[in-house]
Amino acid sequence: MAILALIALAVPSRISRLVDLALNTSAYTKTVALPTATRHALLCGYIGVESVRQFLHEFFNADHGPNIFKTTIVVLHTDEPSMEMKARATSLKALKRARVDLATCVYILTRKTSHGSGIDQDAETVLIALALNAFSAPFVTRATATPMLQVFAQTILPNSIAHLAYLQTSRIVCIDEMRLGIMAQNCATPGFAALAFMLSTSVANHVNWDYSGVFTEEIASSADDGWVTSYLHGISQEIYQAHVPESLVGKSFFKATRYFYRCHGLLVFGVGSFSRLQKRRMAHHPSIADSSHYQVMLAPRNYTLEPQDMLFAIATDVQAVLNAVEYAERVSMSSTKIRNGRHSFMSTRKLASRRPSADSSHSPLRIVARGVRPPLVNYISDSSDHEYVPANRADVQRASHEPRDSYFTPLQDKPVAHVQDRQLTTVPGTLENHIVVCDSSPEFPRSMPLLIQALKDAFEDDVPIVILSPCNPDAQLDLQLREFPQVYVVRGTPLSQPDLHRTRIENAQKAIVLSSSGYSGSEGETGGDSAAILANMNMQQMCGGEFFVTTELVDIENIRYLDHTQLLGEPLLKRTFMGGHIFMPALLDTALCQCYFSSHILDVLRHLTFSHARPRVMSTVCTPRADEHAAVVAARPGRLSLVYVPERFTGKRYDTLVLTLMKQHGAVALGLYRVVSHNAQSFAAVMCNPLPSAIVAASDAVY
Repeated sequence: MAILALIALAVPSRISRLVDLALNTSAYTKTVALPTATRHALLCGYIGVESVRQFLHEFFNADHGPNIFKTTIVVLHTDEPSMEMKARATSLKALKRARVDLATCVYILTRKTSHGSGIDQDAETVLIALALNAFSAPFVTRATATPMLQVFAQTILPNSIAHLAYLQTSRIVCIDEMRLGIMAQNCATPGFAALAFMLSTSVANHVNWDYSGVFTEEIASSADDGWVTSYLHGISQEIYQAHVPESLVGKSFFKATRYFYRCHGLLVFGVGSFSRLQKRRMAHHPSIADSSHYQVMLAPRNYTLEPQDMLFAIATDVQAVLNAVEYAERVSMSSTKIRNGRHSFMSTRKLASRRPSADSSHSPLRIVARGVRPPLVNYISDSSDHEYVPANRADVQRASHEPRDSYFTPLQDKPVAHVQDRQLTTVPGTLENHIVVCDSSPEFPRSMPLLIQALKDAFEDDVPIVILSPCNPDAQLDLQLREFPQVYVVRGTPLSQPDLHRTRIENAQKAIVLSSSGYSGSEGETGGDSAAILANMNMQQMCGGEFFVTTELVDIENIRYLDHTQLLGEPLLKRTFMGGHIFMPALLDTALCQCYFSSHILDVLRHLTFSHARPRVMSTVCTPRADEHAAVVAARPGRLSLVYVPERFTGKRYDTLVLTLMKQHGAVALGLYRVVSHNAQSFAAVMCNPLPSAIVAASDAVY
């Protein structure tokens, strides 16, 4: 009886301890179990709900091919949600359990809208990269090591790029530089934020979208002159890359672009020029690895394609690009000679389109113009009796020393006024046509000089800028801001209309609203969107509904609240997004994700964003060799512009405009910025790479 009593007392206690031990043992502390015959990638760093959701949607999009579904994503995180491994990415033991030795690539994400200095977040990123570097090549010096896996990383500060490059990170994107640069370019080139989102994000299955609140299935398929169909077609476009077919080697870049567009409907807009210099060096930002052998150029004039060059194209999926390249490999250019003059397939059907009245002060057309240009003058010639002919080698050498025309020439250096005793807080009462930058976070934005520099470069005239912030800049930021002419800092908040009035917002031409998400005290990852939305509503109330505001939103679902009359339906079908009024930092996650499929997409996106940057600005992040730089200057790479379409193209097919730009102007059309109407309301929408059969409207502007 004593033994039975002892067992009765001891066994339950032992069982209870075993149960507690089992409950406290995590299922995520074990080595990951990988399916057979599959590849896997590692995701680590800052794991936010919105970032991971957008990242996974992009990674497993069917446009990347069927093999993508044979890839497994392993997530390293300190917390323990359901589908993740519990671990810290800086632990070598955790990396072993994640089977980094078998991984194809590793993604290191960071916060997109964090405040403070940003040094702590970048230190964590560098430490993760150091752990990955030590794990992948433990016995080889870093100077000569060949990485065993690709590492794609995000950094907050530009100064951290050198550390990640030293650790042989394959691709690097600077969050502050890109997010502020895209918003500046969107301010100067309306709709660029939407265009960049479309080109860097895969969107499919829009036939299953929720059209309630804005459109119906019938409207999406046929009504309103088919502009909805053109818009949905543009959303499905992405950037893809492919090597130059042998049949096109030795041909001019624009002859190749005309061939692909005329014969395959494929829009080729850039080239990666292969460098035969194999010496390892720090490549130009943001790509590191094989970009040391490539120089990305957009629509380069006077450039002849060479073996191993890479073409960048816009298409609905990768198969369309592969089919066009494979066909070009099997044929010669002589059998597909591009004829001069009109093409038989071009239609001249007229479109009954009503041109907006010229005296409409609130027409969306008024937001198209960039900088200052003479009235009634269009950058696209109305003449049809000339053709753009690439220059010979002698002309190319002269071109590197002669000024170029205003349409294709980056801005020259402007003298910078160094006024140390200027009062930044004094806004002239006569100030007008300026840019207002608003921020409601409790700290002055650390990277405001990057935004100011990008705005100064993007606008052809020296545009005045007024910054509205609750806090004054610290001493270092104050000195940096004083380097720029016509920059004023007003202490206040965009949540208050009297503070906005002190910025002369009623006389401004554009405005930018920065998200206040990410600072200490914000509720959740997207809690700061509420302040940005309220600031936007204040501006619209004070300046009118047609005032162009670029608003940064972390959560894509919050787009619907900027158009409160249309709360239902898909966020990408909201007028604020279609017109390019929204920038989402998640774009930088999807662009980094696409590096797995298109290794140079970050380079292309950066060249589109900073196409107007002056050489001295580009040199701070781009360090090409002197001989390579001379070759690029001679090739005359293009820059992004938004110009009105001449009247003679109204009612004609879109491919007529595209081929005319290629043939006569040495330019590539990326899409249209069109004023559309729905329910008797007019608004602008970005049409990325419309179908060749689309009809050009009277109010169109072309990228």
